[in-house]
Amino acid sequence: MSVFLSVYVCEGRDTGCVYINYSSGRLKILFVNTVLKCFLSFESLVSTMTFPGKVSVYYFNGKSMGEGVRLLLAYGGQEFEDRRIEFDEWAAFKPKTPFGGLPILEIDGKQLATVQAICRYLGKKYGLIGDNDEEAFEIDQNVDFLADIRIRAAMAFWDTDEEMKKKKMEEYAKVLPGLLDKLHAIIVKNNGHMAAGKLTWADFHFAGMVDYLKMIFHMPDLTDKYPAFKTIADKVYSIPKVKAWADKSVQTPW
Repeated sequence: MSVFLSVYVCEGRDTGCVYINYSSGRLKILFVNTVLKCFLSFESLVSTMTFPGKVSVYYFNGKSMGEGVRLLLAYGGQEFEDRRIEFDEWAAFKPKTPFGGLPILEIDGKQLATVQAICRYLGKKYGLIGDNDEEAFEIDQNVDFLADIRIRAAMAFWDTDEEMKKKKMEEYAKVLPGLLDKLHAIIVKNNGHMAAGKLTWADFHFAGMVDYLKMIFHMPDLTDKYPAFKTIADKVYSIPKVKAWADKSVQTPW
C-alpha cells in the first residue's frame, strides 16, 4: 500500500517534540534525538500492514460483494489467493462457512465473515477510516444505506418465481430512483467519495459492486444517470496497486 509520511517540529508548548504522521495514525516523539530511532524502526511499522501466513478470499466468480475485499487487499499490497466458488460448488462449500454466506476472508486458517465487517477491518488496518467517531459513523451510515438499496433489489432479482420477480421489481422501480438520487447527492457532497469527503474503505466496497448494481437494478446506464457512481469507481481503480491487480484479475460482467 502507499504509506503517507510527514514530519514537523512542534512549536509553543510542545517545543522540542516532533510529530510523525503516517497513513494509519500519528506518533508523537517527545525528544528530537529519538527521531532517528523512529525512522530506523519505521520499516518494521510498515511491515505490519501485511498479514503473516496465507491469506485467501472466498467468493463467487463475480465482483458483487467480494470485489471490495479484493480491492482493499490489493491496495494494502497483500498477496492473497482469489478463491472463486462456482455455483455448482456452493452446496458443498456452504456448511464450511461461519454463517452460510460469502465473502470470507481467511487469514492463516482463521475465517472472517460478512462483507461490511471485513471491509471495515481492512479499512482500519490500511488507514482508510474516519478521523473521529462522527466520521466513522458517517461511513457506516452511508454504507448501510447502500446495503438497504441493494438488498431489496437483490431479493427481487434472484427470486426464482418469475411472476413474483417481475412484481417485486415493478414495485421497487417506483421508489428506486429517489433512493439513488439521495445516494448520488451524498457522493457529490463528499467530493466523489462515499463519506467523510475522502478515500475510505466505503469507496472500495462501493466501487467493487457498481457492475453488480447495474445488473440487479436492470440499469445498464446506471453510471450515465448517476455519474458520481462512476467517479468513485474511477478513483479506486486508478490507484496504482489496485489497477495492477484489477488488470490481471478474472474479468466478469458483474
